[in-house]
Amino acid sequence: VVFLHGASSNALQWRHSIFADMPKRYRLIALDRPGLGHSQRHGPMSLLEQTRLIHKTIVSLELERPILVAHSLAGAIGARLLSDYPSQYRGLVLVAGVVYPVGTGASWYTRLATTPVLGHIFRYAIIPVFAPSIAPSLVATTFAPNPVPDDYADSTCLDLLFMPDRFLANASDLNQIRPFLDESYPLFRAISAPVGMLYGADDQVIYQFSHAGGFVYQVPHAASIMIPETGHHPHYFRADLLVQELERIRSLH
Repeated sequence: VVFLHGASSNALQWRHSIFADMPKRYRLIALDRPGLGHSQRHGPMSLLEQTRLIHKTIVSLELERPILVAHSLAGAIGARLLSDYPSQYRGLVLVAGVVYPVGTGASWYTRLATTPVLGHIFRYAIIPVFAPSIAPSLVATTFAPNPVPDDYADSTCLDLLFMPDRFLANASDLNQIRPFLDESYPLFRAISAPVGMLYGADDQVIYQFSHAGGFVYQVPHAASIMIPETGHHPHYFRADLLVQELERIRSLH
């Protein structure tokens, strides 16, 4: 099982949320997307280039048709992998997956961060000073109505996000997500592999009902589970449902 993290995150989020609850029969691999976590990004990278690089990395690991698990922004990448490489993936579990072209994904700070000159000043002089004090309230919003795990910032190395190069990579991804989905969404109709979807009914980050419904319109066989009283991180609180979807997909082959 290959896990892909969303925006403002890294592979450690998977390791410290659900890995301990996963059945031992699964081989678990969590990747840092390029430029985030402990990985590097050498220059600008489109989300399509990122998708192809992730596929190349998975192929290099010599895995036999793995199941993908993709959170938030990475949902678009996971779905694109299934549409572009249909014979090489067993299935996909979307966790609060961003898979429908709604909203922009961008914000004033992601646009500023990627602006020449001013963006450099913003990333190097302002973000490292102010972001650590603002981050706790932003993180709380992503988890609401659920509590933030006590060790979340330390266990996921959240401070990595505020490094200038990683902040730039993350901002670039968020700025690109809408045009990437505009391009990718029509291609999702070609997906034949099984797909499971887990969404928090009280998610305050994405339009969860639009993403779930929009994806099912293109991929009618996708199974959607809307989890009550849950926010943008259902994998922290309902690992059982994620395992249920993995088992379902596994049983179909």
